Amino acid sequence: MSKLGLYFHIPFCESKCLYCDFASFSGAKDREEAYFKFLLNEIKHSEHKGREVDTIYIGGGTPSCVDANFIKQVLETIKSTFKVDDTAEISMECNPNSVTEEKLKQYKSFGVNRISYGVQSLQEDALKAIGRLHSREQALNAITLAKSVGFKNVSADLMLGLPNATPEKVIEDAEILISLGITHISSYMLQVEEGTPLFEIVKRNPDFVSSDDESVLIYEKLVQFLEKNGFLRYEISNFALNGYECKHNLKYWAGDQYLGFGLSAHSLIDGKRIANGRKFDEYFLNKKEIEVLKNKDKIEEKIMLGLRCKLGFSKSELSILGYNVKKNSNFEKFINQGIIFEEGDRIKINPDCYGVSSFVIVNLLPENF
Repeated sequence: MSKLGLYFHIPFCESKCLYCDFASFSGAKDREEAYFKFLLNEIKHSEHKGREVDTIYIGGGTPSCVDANFIKQVLETIKSTFKVDDTAEISMECNPNSVTEEKLKQYKSFGVNRISYGVQSLQEDALKAIGRLHSREQALNAITLAKSVGFKNVSADLMLGLPNATPEKVIEDAEILISLGITHISSYMLQVEEGTPLFEIVKRNPDFVSSDDESVLIYEKLVQFLEKNGFLRYEISNFALNGYECKHNLKYWAGDQYLGFGLSAHSLIDGKRIANGRKFDEYFLNKKEIEVLKNKDKIEEKIMLGLRCKLGFSKSELSILGYNVKKNSNFEKFINQGIIFEEGDRIKINPDCYGVSSFVIVNLLPENF
C-alpha cells in the first residue's frame, strides 16, 4: 500500500489579497478555537488512521497568522493518528509579515522542515497594487530568518502578470531570492477571478495587469534564467535545485493518494475524490462532495497532470485503464513534430513545448471512450 500525503487547510488570514479566490477568511479570529477543535477531531476519526505518511502540507489561508500552538496540536495529532516517516517532508506556508524568529524556531521544533513563503514580488508598487500586507524588506528578512534558524528547504512564490511587471524586474527578484539561499521557486500566472476585487479593477481598467502575451514572455525569460542558475523546471510552474522538488505536490501530479483535512480540503483516496465544505457552517456540519472516479476520469487526469511536469505519464498505467494512447490519431503526429517523446514506459512533453501543453493534453485524451 502506497504512503499517503496529508494536506491541512488553515483558512485564516489577516486580510484578503485583491486577487484571492481561495477559501480563506479575514476578521474571523473568534472562530479559530472552534475550527481547530473540529479539525483535530476530523484527523483523529479518519477512517484511514494508521496508514503510513511521508508528506504533510499545511496550507491556507495563512497558517503563520494563527497561534503556533494550533500548528503544534495539528502535528501532534497527526503523529498519534498516522505512521509518519522519520524522513517525512513537512511543509508549511507562511507570509513574510506574519513570521518571527520565535515562530520559525517553534515550527522547526514541531517537525516542520520546509517553509514556503508567499513572496509574489519584491517590487513595492506591485505588492501594494495587489493588496499584499508585506513589504520587500519583510520578505527578505523572513527568508534570512528561516535560513538562520536552520531551515535548509525554503521555497518562494513569484507571481507573473502583476501591474508594471517586466522580465527585468521579475528576473531581478529571482536573482535576489537565489542569493538568499532559496531552494525552490513556484511561479504562477496572476489569475483574475470573478468575484474578487481585482476582477472589478481589471473590468474598469484592463491595462492594470500584464497582457497574456507579456506574461508569457516574462515566464519564458524567467525559465531561461532559473535553468542557468540550476533551478530545473519539474512542473510547468515549479523550479527547484536538484533534490529540493516539493515531494507533496509531486503526489498530486503523479495521481498518488492523499487526504485533505479542514475547510475546503480535497482528498483522492480509494478511487474517490472528496471535497470538504468551503464555508465554516458546511465544514462544521461535515458536508462533503464525493465523486467516484470512472476510468475515463482517471485516464484524463493521468494525461493532464503528467504532461504538466517532467515526469510525464505511463503508457502501461493507461493501458490497465483500457486506453492505448499510441492509437490516438494525434500521437504519432506529436512524436514526429518533437512535441512529445517516449522514454521507456513514459510519455513526456518537450520542455520547449510547455506553452502548448493544454493543446497537447486535449488532443491526447480518449477520442471515443
